[in-house]
Amino acid sequence: IHGNEHFFAWHRRFLRHFETLMQQIDPDVVLPYWNWGTFWNNPLADPVLSAAYFGGNGRPGDNCVVEGAEERWGRNYPSRNCLTRKFRYGTATGAFWPMRAVRDVMNTAKTHAQFRSRIENGAHGIVHLGLGGDFETMWAPVDVLFFMHHAMIDKIWAEWQSRDQTRFHSVDGHDSAQQPITAQTIMPFYGEDIGSALLTNGPGYCYVYDDVPTPPAFRPRREARLAFNAMFNATESPLIAASRPLHSAPIGSSDGFSGSPNIMLYDKDNLSDVDYEAPRPMDIGWLKSRHMDVGEAERMQRLVDDVVAQMNAERKQGRD
Repeated sequence: IHGNEHFFAWHRRFLRHFETLMQQIDPDVVLPYWNWGTFWNNPLADPVLSAAYFGGNGRPGDNCVVEGAEERWGRNYPSRNCLTRKFRYGTATGAFWPMRAVRDVMNTAKTHAQFRSRIENGAHGIVHLGLGGDFETMWAPVDVLFFMHHAMIDKIWAEWQSRDQTRFHSVDGHDSAQQPITAQTIMPFYGEDIGSALLTNGPGYCYVYDDVPTPPAFRPRREARLAFNAMFNATESPLIAASRPLHSAPIGSSDGFSGSPNIMLYDKDNLSDVDYEAPRPMDIGWLKSRHMDVGEAERMQRLVDDVVAQMNAERKQGRD
């Protein structure tokens, strides 16, 4: 899943799977995205990481999360334990990516493979490392923030797709075995082709982001509809109305869930006297353990360093 072109589509399918399971308990549940770009330079100020929402760092000693919605949650995989977070720098996560750097990647990546590699090895990875604990492991989904983080990554992908209509129908690149990937390539575990996950308003997904252009209308083949419906009927998972927007609500404004996503995602920087700090390089060992691209991560580090330096220069000019 990591380090190859299954990344975006597979995680979109995984988000929908998780949301469907939640809707078996409460049909009105919607999975929101966590807009970590709002407090990118000081994640500790983000309400999402406060006791009022999902809690912050784990407690000293055992790193268990003991505040917020996930207070004293346990996990059963890979062993029985509490849910843990261990911030990268002890009591601090370090900076995440500013949305200006994400936009720079959106503007320059022309192929699916380019965009996936740059986002996965940049804005995506730094959040996993920053929160640490379970969040930096392969069982990170034990923390519900994993799904909200990946919903943000999904939103970023959806916006990039919206800039060129061909991106809703085709992919390029390779899988983990270096075999070419197309829209007909089957996703691991789910047994569905990547093409089935390219449209947020396609069959079984049926959501849009309220500040991203709606994908083109899609009419699935009859056999695809029947196969999808049979799968959900077999698992007793209810299909939702096509008009229902899923995980389109942002988390990350000063009051938690409210506010305009467009303003929040691309808010102008304030002119305080303290310079922004760029996120520090990601750990090479961690990148390799997830089959991610060390060279790409280094290139993305140079990009975000340059973007933050430019932001600081503009803020200094504004102060002067």
